[in-house]
Amino acid sequence: MRTLATQVRLRRLDRAFSEALDRLLSEPAEREMVGLISAKLLELASDVRDSWRRETMQTRPAEALDAYVKEALRTAEFAIAALPQAGADLELLGRDFNNAALPLEVFLRGLDAEPALQRSA
Repeated sequence: MRTLATQVRLRRLDRAFSEALDRLLSEPAEREMVGLISAKLLELASDVRDSWRRETMQTRPAEALDAYVKEALRTAEFAIAALPQAGADLELLGRDFNNAALPLEVFLRGLDAEPALQRSA
């Protein structure tokens, strides 16, 4: 299965989230902009979801694989959406995001390698 477009968008989201979190943690004045930052990150997450949808239309993954990707994206989106909440623990939200996004990146790379693995078996 080809997931390159989804991988690219996920890496872009991951990089943007990391940069935003670093800014929010190091510069208290940036907290005023957290709503805008969160909205932009949610837009990037939507791009990841749309890309996954397009790629799965070409090659239908098993239902469990599709469910895993959607659940991981939902978890990442929850972490992003919680950033602007008063009293939000940014470090905890960062861990939640990374615990969803980083394994998803590895998983998507594995889906791309799947045909090669089948040929060698």
